[in-house]
Amino acid sequence: MSTALEQVEKTAQLSKNNQMSLMIFQVQFPKENYTPAYYGMNVFKVREVLEARAYEVSEVPDSNSLIEGMIELRGVYLPVIDLPKWMGFEMTEEEREKSIIIVSDFSHNFVGLRVSHIHGVEEKNWSDIHAAGNYNVNVNTNQIVNHTYLQNSDTLCFILDIEKLLIEAMPTMAEKIFASAKDVSKVDYVFRDEVYDKTILFAEDSKSIQKYMGMVFDQLGLKYVCFDNGRLLLDYIAKLPTLNDISMVFTDLEMPVASGHTVIREIRSSPVTKNMPIIVHTSMTSENNSREVLDMGANYFIGKVDTDLIVETIKKVEKDFEGWISQ
Repeated sequence: MSTALEQVEKTAQLSKNNQMSLMIFQVQFPKENYTPAYYGMNVFKVREVLEARAYEVSEVPDSNSLIEGMIELRGVYLPVIDLPKWMGFEMTEEEREKSIIIVSDFSHNFVGLRVSHIHGVEEKNWSDIHAAGNYNVNVNTNQIVNHTYLQNSDTLCFILDIEKLLIEAMPTMAEKIFASAKDVSKVDYVFRDEVYDKTILFAEDSKSIQKYMGMVFDQLGLKYVCFDNGRLLLDYIAKLPTLNDISMVFTDLEMPVASGHTVIREIRSSPVTKNMPIIVHTSMTSENNSREVLDMGANYFIGKVDTDLIVETIKKVEKDFEGWISQ
């Protein structure tokens, strides 16, 4: 089996066990008596790691200040985001020469993230990933969505809200996304009365994506309840006296405490909820990831911030799950 296939198989197995591989990095270089903070992102979003000195960054006129420019990677041009700058730090030219560019895939948007150093990869249980809190350290908590600890250590590792970064770094893209959410009601979408009467549940830990999805559902006139992680959604379902008022569940995959994989597995394992429609809404949009969650029991798999696809999927639920919607 090739190395790439082995990595896909390993990642799939980790996901099914409510685990993930976390690539850990720093955005500052160490200085005397100062150790920079550690940050992490799911390895599944990482496509490759580049030595920055090997790639010339071409400036893009009139781009956001967080976009350094573009690099060419095997004939494809990728924007490079100044991650240290977003975090409130500045790299010297000498440090940029020694830095690393992480090529990442978020909902089929390929970007380069500049970092100072790759610490390594650690496997984590999602129960070890905790919601962001107040930290007595020199980090901007507005950009942190979760945290964990380095292996065999009490050293914090912060997980960044990359969706928030992309929205801030690419305002034109963000404007189109939120405009599509605002405009959706202007299109003649009409659902059955039962869809309006029932409630959509969705689990999502990114505040930016929560805001976006809330706008879409509000514009469509649909009722919804949002949860910051999968466990809160599952606990809410468990306390309901009846499921007659629930139309469907949207879930992200990457969440603290309980991932989207856990949401799928627990909903499908209960005779009460086993027929509930589940839509995975994620930035981890590889074909292998799609196949994996559909095999686990999700009914639909869609990339994040695609308003037309969200509406189209709700229509599919209405048609494919007529018995559930009508109950």
